[in-house]
Amino acid sequence: MNLYLDFDGVIADTISVTYKKIEELGIDLKDVDKVSKFYRELDWFYLLSTVGQINNSIHHIKKIVKDGTYNIYILTTVNSLDEVKAKSEYIRSFGLKLPIISVPKGVNKCDMVPANSNLLVDDYSGNLYLWEKAGGIGVKFSLKPSNEFLSISSLGELNSLPFMKRLIRRI
Repeated sequence: MNLYLDFDGVIADTISVTYKKIEELGIDLKDVDKVSKFYRELDWFYLLSTVGQINNSIHHIKKIVKDGTYNIYILTTVNSLDEVKAKSEYIRSFGLKLPIISVPKGVNKCDMVPANSNLLVDDYSGNLYLWEKAGGIGVKFSLKPSNEFLSISSLGELNSLPFMKRLIRRI
């Protein structure tokens, strides 16, 4: 089974940091053009050198790789080539040699890779709805449990017995 992990808001805490910067700049999050421009012009190398991992995500990814339970891929929406390079460098800096699939902003993740019978861990419900519509299994990454999707608050839960039992019931 393939396991696709979102980057922003699952592995690295880029969402809260960038949303704060967007607010400080007075950009309305509903202004798609200005928000897109912000993300295209963002210094992703600097951002990723300053933000933290979410719930020790890299440690858990390494453990999942070692366990061999899933074929793991990073599936991340990107706004620029610099963002692609920075995210790849970030993952590689921890010794991980996972495939990183960059999804251009405006393209659905389920249109880039086969969703059918595969897992997507994402913090954005919109991606999960589309993933499940395409036959995949959506896993909501959130501190609050989800009633709509399987949910986890740490990547370490992916190999846990309680998660595996919920997954089997879902399949």
